[in-house]
Amino acid sequence: MSTSRSFPADIVQRICEIVYLDSVPLCSLRLLDPPTIPSAAFDGQNVSTSIYETQRVLYVLCLVNQTFYRYAKPLISRRIQFTLPYRFMLLVDDALASRQATLSNIRLMDFSSFRATGLGRTVGESTERRFVTPERLYTLIHASAGLVAFGSSETMDSALSLQVLEALLLRDGGPSRPSRVRDVSTERGIGPVHNALQSLDLCGCISPRFLEAMRAFVHKYLESVPASRPMYDLLEEEDDDNDDGLNVERRGRSRFIAHPKHTSRDMSSQVRTRTFPSMQRLGLKGVSLPRDLLAPFLLAFPNLRLLDLSETRVDAPILDALGQSTIRLESLSLSRCRAITSESLVKLLVHSPTTFHLTELAIQGTLLFPTPVSPEDLCFIFSNAPCMRSGALRYLDLGGCALTNESLSLMPPQHALLDLGLGAIPDITLSAVCSFLLHTAPNVQVLDLSHSCTAHGPVNAVHLYHDLLAPCTQRPPALEIAEQLRALGIKKDNSEPWHPPTNLRVLELGSAALGTIRGGVGSWKVIWGAGRRGWVVDTAAGPHPQAFDIPLQDEDSDDTDRGRDRTMKQPMDLRRSGSQLGRTVSGISPGEEQQHNRSTRRINRTLSNAPHMPTMITASSRPFESRSRSLSLSTSREPPRARTTRSSGMEPPKVQFQVLRNLPADHPRHKVLDYLSSQGGSVQGFIGWHSHKMEVLLGYGLLGREIGTYAWFAYQAS
Repeated sequence: MSTSRSFPADIVQRICEIVYLDSVPLCSLRLLDPPTIPSAAFDGQNVSTSIYETQRVLYVLCLVNQTFYRYAKPLISRRIQFTLPYRFMLLVDDALASRQATLSNIRLMDFSSFRATGLGRTVGESTERRFVTPERLYTLIHASAGLVAFGSSETMDSALSLQVLEALLLRDGGPSRPSRVRDVSTERGIGPVHNALQSLDLCGCISPRFLEAMRAFVHKYLESVPASRPMYDLLEEEDDDNDDGLNVERRGRSRFIAHPKHTSRDMSSQVRTRTFPSMQRLGLKGVSLPRDLLAPFLLAFPNLRLLDLSETRVDAPILDALGQSTIRLESLSLSRCRAITSESLVKLLVHSPTTFHLTELAIQGTLLFPTPVSPEDLCFIFSNAPCMRSGALRYLDLGGCALTNESLSLMPPQHALLDLGLGAIPDITLSAVCSFLLHTAPNVQVLDLSHSCTAHGPVNAVHLYHDLLAPCTQRPPALEIAEQLRALGIKKDNSEPWHPPTNLRVLELGSAALGTIRGGVGSWKVIWGAGRRGWVVDTAAGPHPQAFDIPLQDEDSDDTDRGRDRTMKQPMDLRRSGSQLGRTVSGISPGEEQQHNRSTRRINRTLSNAPHMPTMITASSRPFESRSRSLSLSTSREPPRARTTRSSGMEPPKVQFQVLRNLPADHPRHKVLDYLSSQGGSVQGFIGWHSHKMEVLLGYGLLGREIGTYAWFAYQAS
């Protein structure tokens, strides 16, 4: 205890911050796997700790002394994930008692895993006497001044009243009259200053009370503009002080009010529009908002980066308005949107700057309701869409599209692609998919082929192995014979060891195809999820522990140009979520987080090169590609140019060895995957790959793999 008391306060603060940052994955590559799957490191250590384990460690640190209590206590309640009503009621009591010490530290509030069943209450009691009521929820949100991310669910959407929506989006309540002192605008607000909301997830909210509240909110705050003028024209006026004599003045933290420079007593002649520039991530999956409400609600967020519109009523006019707005998206999901048209998709993906920098795109359909895009327009999108030509896509779901072998071969090289969805496409063949992986997207690790490749007969284990798995992941027979000859000393060959030409390690198939595989093919085993989905997984493979998303400068390099574009030089997880839980993490600035992660990676590299490390960690005889050369997974604003193209006739670029294979049978990852394979679907709901649900609260997008990210929508729904 005497040693801990001698620690300076800054060291204690740093210790608590490092403990908290351990719950944030160092690399979003690792989010391809469920959170409970061990890594491919030699000891199988997880790449990150769950938030619940981190909170327990922080609680223990609070018991050390007052200094640790001072810096550890605020981090415990930074992310609140409600599972049962007990914790919710405790926080409501704190809010009613005006105990702001805990509530002011809350940055994220998540109801995705909230359940009120199993408490000994009848269905009538659960309906009539709810725990999450509008009054209690408003009290809690209003007291949480630091809240920046909020996620609801279908289990409590009836509590989202108009008052709750105002508390979330307006933050400081109703508008106040500004006063100007020497051309400086001041607010006459009373009470604590609330952080503006950055992330909002309304997945599955379809209750009549919620729809009524949304209608009232849109009519009250978003439809005060003349009907003759498109709303996106008014959004553009915020950046133009000379248009129509309007002067844009910031009101509070989450809205702008446009009013004439020359004040008039006739308030009816003024044009008042309300936008929320702080909002960056919005999830509306399954929300059945009418089109007249959905359009103004979307256009009220001019700075969106992540947008999930899957299973909504979005149509062609809404997509046209979205393409003409100031929104610049990085992740977009339009899965199962039946009202969109082929022409609107072409306008949005090819001609609109809204989608120029996309790194994640989902336009998935089903066999019964295919994606409404024609084969000609699909080929045109492949050839001309900037997001396709850049090669920066990391997630792409084309399930249900009118794809053929010929159109698939027209796609430009996608060397950054990690997760690919080609489900519900019966006309393509396994050979065409294999050629696509070998020549166009060799870095794909997760592939969805459910209900696909069935035009020439059902998929079985023999066809799957010979047409796809063997060419992409298995050693050719000629090389195996050569290896045996070299082992016997008959043949000497100084060439480099052979490596698989692709990084494929997870393959999703339909239930009929999975039934033919049964015991698996070698190390490829069948893993069933808790729903109707199943995967063929290479149990002896995993992401390389030293894999990076984007190239980083060496620690001893010159830092003079780092301030030029600081955002582009941050790791992907920090660029997307460096401010995910607020501007700072108990004093942790984004730059300090970047330095912490760079140091952690340097330590991991040192440990991996230690003499006691087994040789299986090294993916090749030469060291793993340095960070400065890791071009294939770059996702910066300026997408990496393909080093070669298929049309040039040159050899395609070599695959970055991002996947380790042939893990021993006693490896922790190997044993966990074998255990999941033997369960036959008796697993937890979040076990699965190829997410259909966008994670917007933390900013991981369609590659998010955290507990509480609406597992039913992400993994189980087909």
